[in-house]
Amino acid sequence: MKNKINIFSNNKINSFVTKLLSDYELTFFKLEDIDYKQQYTEVNIVIINGDKDTDKINLDNLNENYLIISNIINKKLNLNKKSHLLNVPTSVSNIKNKIENFLQNIKFCFHDISIENEKLTNLKNNSFCYLTKAELEILICLIREKETSKSFIKENILKIKSNIETNSLESHLTRIRKKMNEIETVVKIQTRNEKLLITT
Repeated sequence: MKNKINIFSNNKINSFVTKLLSDYELTFFKLEDIDYKQQYTEVNIVIINGDKDTDKINLDNLNENYLIISNIINKKLNLNKKSHLLNVPTSVSNIKNKIENFLQNIKFCFHDISIENEKLTNLKNNSFCYLTKAELEILICLIREKETSKSFIKENILKIKSNIETNSLESHLTRIRKKMNEIETVVKIQTRNEKLLITT
């Protein structure tokens, strides 16, 4: 399953950027479409091309899940310390390294938990545990979608064909739930028929 990235820009996206991010599922939006409430469960790249673009967004309200690519000098942007900034023009390798570094260090938050790399933390009591790659992908999928089918996770994350009988997903869910109980989060994963939901 490809990880998702939201791209916000009021200009035509450079083919270089889309080629660089070809391993990701890209969704394109206008700058005015930024949802500041959803930013903790999304990965976002904002492309600012000139002073007019800065009037369309609230830079102070962007968190660490935003990478801002800008051709405006740093002083004019007045960024908060949470957001990541990439000034262009710069070298291709610098752009690639900055984007890859940003994507590797994304932090997802949902109610009282945060996920950073493979570390699951309860933000209220600071207890934590580590997730396997599959557990991480399943939990992030649920946080983003809120509700999804078991078949979707089997096929897109675990790479199990729908006609194959296996308890692999149930085993992963059991381990995720156990780890969530260990850190005493209020977040729960519920099963309803063939659907999975994340709730509090």
